[in-house]
Parts: sequence; structure tokens; C-alpha cells
Amino acid sequence: MSIIDQIAQIVGPDHVFSDRIECLCNSRDMSVHQGIADAVIFPKTTEQVSAIMKLAHKEKVPVTPRGSGTSTTGAVLPVRGGLLLDLHLMNNILEINKKDFYARVEPGVICMQLNTILGKEGLMFPPNPGSEIVATIGGMVSTNASGHRAVKYGTTKDYIKGLKVVLADGTIIETGTITPKTSLGYDLTRLFCAAEGTLGVITEVIVKLEPKPEYGALALAIFKDLNAAGDAVTEVTTSGIKLAGCEIMDKSSLKVVEEALGKDISKIEALLIMEADGVKEVVVRDMSKIGEICKKYGVLEFDWTDDPARREEMMRARGGLVPTLSRIKPGNRLVAIAEDFGVPSTKIPETMRRAQAISKKYDLLIATFGHVGDGNVHTTFVADVRNRDDWNRLKQAAEELVKVAMEMKGTLSAEHGTGLTRAPHIEQQLGPAMEVMRKIKQALDPDNILNPGKMGLEKDQKADLYDHFAFGPLVEHPEVLNSYGTDIDNEVLACIHCGFCRLGCPTFSVTQRESRNARGRNAL
Repeated sequence: MSIIDQIAQIVGPDHVFSDRIECLCNSRDMSVHQGIADAVIFPKTTEQVSAIMKLAHKEKVPVTPRGSGTSTTGAVLPVRGGLLLDLHLMNNILEINKKDFYARVEPGVICMQLNTILGKEGLMFPPNPGSEIVATIGGMVSTNASGHRAVKYGTTKDYIKGLKVVLADGTIIETGTITPKTSLGYDLTRLFCAAEGTLGVITEVIVKLEPKPEYGALALAIFKDLNAAGDAVTEVTTSGIKLAGCEIMDKSSLKVVEEALGKDISKIEALLIMEADGVKEVVVRDMSKIGEICKKYGVLEFDWTDDPARREEMMRARGGLVPTLSRIKPGNRLVAIAEDFGVPSTKIPETMRRAQAISKKYDLLIATFGHVGDGNVHTTFVADVRNRDDWNRLKQAAEELVKVAMEMKGTLSAEHGTGLTRAPHIEQQLGPAMEVMRKIKQALDPDNILNPGKMGLEKDQKADLYDHFAFGPLVEHPEVLNSYGTDIDNEVLACIHCGFCRLGCPTFSVTQRESRNARGRNAL
């Protein structure tokens, strides 16, 4: 009996697919990479995952866990073939404990759906990545995802009390505790956070909850000088004000969303969006103080509101930036290759200015924005993905951005994870600690069947930014889009494989298969 037949006996024949079409449709994420599985499997219980892992361990078959596939680094792509373990059907909220402030959920639970339910109880799960409307809790744990609230509330790992994990040999373990604290043994829960499925398959998560703030307000500040904006943020955050969010957009980003912003940006260098929440009297006082601080640094315009409709209007430019990047020029699209640096917050203005200089040097659009309150800078490229010269310049520019981050004593990934994209440079940041990671991997997965090829864990692997390159055929044969520049092709090229289409696709909602979804069809 083949391994596919054996898996069909475990999950049922309707939950395993080995046809080329389904495997191709699940071969992409937001990265520049591609990985094609030999079979896509949809388990629904921990016991099924355990049985699959026992079989894979016996047969030495690679297994790659996947949630909604929103990764920007190729972390969820089966680059060695084998089995793609799609966990999005494990989507039950098993328990919500309002008194002890925790919830027990399966890995396929969507972040926003969880918070919608928690909100009715006056609770929240604070991490909120930009993909929260489709991001799964399992994926968030696996990359230690965060979002604009991280400046106050921290990242996903700060809200994980415990995990249920299936190891490479099928063993099921539980880590952590529901108690407020523990000092017993190694912190295995943190070990699996940001491990991207290379150490085990997460099948259950105990998340820590917080009371939902009673009041919130949002401020928008426009500056003619980027450094002044950075200095204003530094004074705000060191003045005793605890911001719940602090976003920055530079001139290149503002140009992209000028229409949505509704302002002439010719004399604007930076825009800050600052959020505060908590007790109303405190938030109102803080907003007034933020305005006074911004005036000291020459703010051109300052406004704040607690009205939900106006807050949404203020956030429109920031929220529309990423999708707009793939529509600003026919044939061009967003490219995620060096888009998630972390630097000390005081280094944000210098980092953004150097990104602007690199953009000019290589004649590439690099939209620079980020969560300035916690030092997270997103440097997002836009390029013609059929053009070999564009790709060459992208790679050179990305290498220079990596050098900038290292010079700033920063990190190569603040919230998007490692995957394939960061693998060429991970040892540059971690140094000898990389060997410790490899020994941990060897101890837990001696046959290297769990998400192999990721995070630079294979010592003899010389990683390259364009390993498993998804755009190779298009670069080699650009004529395949013989209607290049038409609305149809622009729509195809504009697809960034983010997975957001899963929300509105009626056929996906019924079938739960990527081959019935816009992203999957574009992958074909």
C-alpha cells in the first residue's frame, strides 16, 4: 500500500490530494519562492497528525505544516516535496476561560475571528499582524508574529501559555501551563515559537488573554522632516505615555497613497499615526500631551479623534498601502525579499533615509514604513517581475539593506519570520548561536523531515535569496504573457499571493481548497 493510501485511511480520502493541480495551487505564499508537495493533507485532529508523522518518520518523507499561507519568506512551502500538512481545518476554539484569562484553540483558528468572539466577552488576544483577517494562530506562533500593537502589548510569544505539539516521530507532548507563572524546567513553549514547524507540528495553543480597553483614540501627525518625526516619537515614548500603536510612513510610501490620504505631500517627509487606549481620562490627557510634543518638533498638522469612523479614515492610507503597491504601475508588483527589519527605535529615521538612498541608487521603488514604536521597518520593493535586470538590482539593493540593519545592531526579521528568504543571512546575525540551533534541530528531528530547507539549519546548505525561485519561468519566457500590459495580465501580476481572497471566495468557502481559489489559480 502506498503512503498516500495509508494517509487516506488516517484522514479519509476526501482530505488528501496528490494530483499535480492541487499541489501546484498550494505551492506559493507571499514570498518570491515556490515549493511543490507530492500530496496535500487536511488533518482535523492531533491524533491524525500524530499518525501521519509516525508514517512520515518511518518512510523518511518530508512534512511541511501550513496555515493560511500568508508567509512572506517561503516558510510554508514544501521545497523538498513530500507532504504539505494544511492545518486550517483544525479551527475549533476549545475553551475560553474568562476568569483565568486564557483560551485553548486549535492552530487553524483565525486571529480576527478569535478576537471577534473574545470582544463580546470584553477580552482580546493582543497580537494583530497585518494579515489578521486570514492569519491562523498556529502560523502566528510559528513566526512569532506581531503587529502595530506590539509597542504596548508585545508579540505572539508573550501570549502563549502552552502548546500541544506533535514531534517528528509522532510523539505528542504538551508544554507550559495555565497558571500565571512557572519556573519548572526548560521553557519548551518558547522553543517552538518562531520555529516555523522545523521542530514539531503545533496542534493546540493556550493563549493568554487581556481585558479589552474601555477607550481608544488615534492621532495623526504630519512632519516636513523625517528626523523631527523620529525625535517626536522618542520624546513621546520616553515621557511616560504608553502608546498602543505608532506607525510611520516616509515620502515614498506617502506618494503611493497620496489620493487616499487626500493631501498634497510635496512638502511632507513623514506621517505618524499614534494610538492610545485604556482609561478615557488618561488617554485624553496623553493625546493632548502628544500634540504638545509634536509642536516642539515643527509638526505641520496634528489631529486626534476617538470617533471610530474618523479613526478608520485616518488609517485608510496606511491600511491601503500594501495592496496599492501592486497597482501603481502596469506590470509591476510588490516584492517581499528584505521587508522586515528591526532596529532600535532611535535609528528609524536614519534607517529610512538610507533605504531612500538605496532606492535612488538602484532606481527601484522602495516604500518604507513600519511600526516605529517598536523599531520595525518595512522596506517593500516594487518591480517588474518579468525583467531580469530588475531582479538583479533587487538582489543588490536587498544585500545593502541587510548591511544597514546589521550596522544598526538590528535584526533581519522583526515579525515575518525566517523561512527561505532570511536563510542566506541568518548566520551573519546569530553567529555561533546558529550551531546551537542546528543541534536542537538534530536532537528533535534527526532525519530532517520537518520543514526541511528552512532557516539555514542545514550546515552544508549554501542558501541564496532566489533559491526555489517562483518567477524563473516568467523571467526566462516573458512572452508567455503575450498580452503584457493589458488589464487581464496586470490583474495576474498584481496578485501577491497573500491569501486574503480566501475570505471572499464562495467556492473556497465551500471546498476549502486552494485550487478553487484566486490565489491557487494564479499559481497555475
